[in-house]
Amino acid sequence: MILIGALSIGVKVSNLLEYDGTGDPQEHLDKFYAKIDWYDLSDAAYCRDFRTTLSKRALVWFNQLPVGTISSLEQLNQRFLHHFSMNKKISKMAAYLFTIRQRENDPLRDYVQRFVQAVHEVLHVNHKLLANIIRQNLLPGRFKESIARKPPSSLEDLLMRSQKYIRIKESNVSDSSLSVRRKGREEEKSRRRKNANT
Repeated sequence: MILIGALSIGVKVSNLLEYDGTGDPQEHLDKFYAKIDWYDLSDAAYCRDFRTTLSKRALVWFNQLPVGTISSLEQLNQRFLHHFSMNKKISKMAAYLFTIRQRENDPLRDYVQRFVQAVHEVLHVNHKLLANIIRQNLLPGRFKESIARKPPSSLEDLLMRSQKYIRIKESNVSDSSLSVRRKGREEEKSRRRKNANT
């Protein structure tokens, strides 16, 4: 094991969540390097600091590495990624987006949030394809008509346009709720007057 070398004095990776062997190993490595890359450390110091970011199964794995089998940080990275490869996140294909449909009684805001989240799980999404997918998956309504007339040029354009329709819809729901409450109060006043007169 390559743990002999200069101490990494002043290096802190304490804000990094510990990797317990269940998450995406590449994501953990990326976060580790983002926290520590600007230090000019030896491979041994990097390996020692990397060990402090492990817990549970991952720490057990690290501690069981045979002495002398790791000679560089690159080798440690490869062994780490290989051992925990079953946890690596696999990007979804664009076809996955066709499964994200607006359900009955699903507010536009909720649907758009789910759709955008799904888009971020897919690599290399064609924006023209996005417009067709969302148009196909939306329930009938003004927003769907708007997209059919003029497809969004980007995900940002889609979000900006959806916000307009979301505000209108939520404003209408709010106004409707207010008028129902008003009507209920007026009916209550009318009943009280009738009861007072009898």
